[in-house]
Amino acid sequence: VFCGTVMLALCLILGTLLGWHIYLIIHNMTTIEYHEGIRAAWLAKKSGLSYRHPFDVGVYKNISLVLGSNMLTWLCPTAISHLKDGTSFPTVRHTS
Repeated sequence: VFCGTVMLALCLILGTLLGWHIYLIIHNMTTIEYHEGIRAAWLAKKSGLSYRHPFDVGVYKNISLVLGSNMLTWLCPTAISHLKDGTSFPTVRHTS
């Protein structure tokens, strides 16, 4: 019973973290960008504007930028050949 309780608790905690990180990958954000986006959305709403995260370029493109373009390696992302220099990233403005 104890092992089952511990296993259930760990599954809930790790499942929540997995879901959170899948959400972040789908929206191409880090945790800090997420929290900054909440404030930016609040300020935009307050002034009558709408806010969209500038690096959210669509679900498939976001996942490809993080895990690579080969869908077969998404479950075991070990390749780094898709990574660039880390100083420039596509934005909504560049992909439209």
